[in-house]
Amino acid sequence: MEGGRTLYLDPFSGIAGDMFLGLLMDLGADENILVEEFERLGVRFDLAVSRVNKNGVSAVSTKVTLATDDEGGEEHGHDHEHTHEHDHEHTHEHDHGDTYDSDEATPHGSAMQLSEIFEMLGRLSEPTQSKTKEMFTALVEAEAQVHGTTADSVHLHEAGAVDAIVEIVGAVKGLELLGVDHVCCGLVNTGTGFARMAHGKYPVPTPATAELLKGIPVRMDSVGGVRAELVTPTGALILSQLVDEYGPVSMTVERIGYGAGQRDLEIPNVVRGYLGHSASGDAAKRLALLESNIDDMNPELYGHLMDLLYQGGALDVFYTPVQMKKNRPGVRISVLSEVHRKDSLIDTLMKESSTLGVRVSYPERFEAEREALDVETELGTARVKVAHYRGQTVNVSPEYESCRLLSKQSDVALKEVYSIVLEAARAQLGQREAGN
Repeated sequence: MEGGRTLYLDPFSGIAGDMFLGLLMDLGADENILVEEFERLGVRFDLAVSRVNKNGVSAVSTKVTLATDDEGGEEHGHDHEHTHEHDHEHTHEHDHGDTYDSDEATPHGSAMQLSEIFEMLGRLSEPTQSKTKEMFTALVEAEAQVHGTTADSVHLHEAGAVDAIVEIVGAVKGLELLGVDHVCCGLVNTGTGFARMAHGKYPVPTPATAELLKGIPVRMDSVGGVRAELVTPTGALILSQLVDEYGPVSMTVERIGYGAGQRDLEIPNVVRGYLGHSASGDAAKRLALLESNIDDMNPELYGHLMDLLYQGGALDVFYTPVQMKKNRPGVRISVLSEVHRKDSLIDTLMKESSTLGVRVSYPERFEAEREALDVETELGTARVKVAHYRGQTVNVSPEYESCRLLSKQSDVALKEVYSIVLEAARAQLGQREAGN
């Protein structure tokens, strides 16, 4: 196996949810399958998909709007109707001055609560359902942090919520359809100027967008930068939740795609993506290892600290018992992360633990390429994780939740389900290798 399917994002003109969805379609994500997943949401909306030209670059544009009834009013029910149209005309928005409309949520007004959004997302297939719920939780938490309130108090305006829901579902499902198992990203251009929000004008990036961009390398140039809001909250959410690493990448490019934004700028308002395989699947990856020894912290705080570190992007967090000075028992906190998240995770350790210092080293990690495989068994379909290293299959592991569900449905012992799924997976892999 050459290496994992990699998507490299080049957000030189920013990123928004509609741009990312258009990019995935341009790279080959099956539009019909995406629409089938959207229809599971049970809400009426219009999806316009078109090919446009942005400063000489051909790109796919997507636009989601709430469907309206025959009377011209908005349809607020959860109808299982979906309107899908192909618009092949070129449409453009012209901005005047340095102030732009923003789609950030507010804690007031006619809106949708997170519980309503979760009800819609609960109709989706897995793993799309779980990932989209995780992403919307992160979005609402960012909004709550900005407004100084709780997640329960944050509402998303209905039109903007449906827009964001479809785009986020499309982002997660589209990556799955393309077989992407690793997303990399370059420097993110946020733009500059001011955006118009419900509470007035705010500098770009707007507050919730800035909150979601924590730990992500960005370019903010108030002098020579593009005077426009280039990164939306949905775009920032995609970056924070779906990108695995930032920085240079070595890969063999198979396809290049472009997702169009809604603005006409001095540069093409598109997000560019390269789809291919990592050039060296067995190359070492440089990570940051943060460590601190503690002997005076309330044991009840360790679980909370671990949760916060994972929420901040840690790849792994583990605690090791150690003997410290004066023979006191202590705990070594170890946090493994990507290098660009180091500073924010150190801030968390200093704020949320009793440590007075953090040691940093830069180990290399060799990773097996991972593949998710759906396997048909006598009990039903199960998902299996397959690991490949240097061209060889080195591990086959049935997914726990998938096997647990089969065990519950068939009344067969879980350990027996594991054996059945593992046997079927090895048989399927053997047939595939024989075919190659």
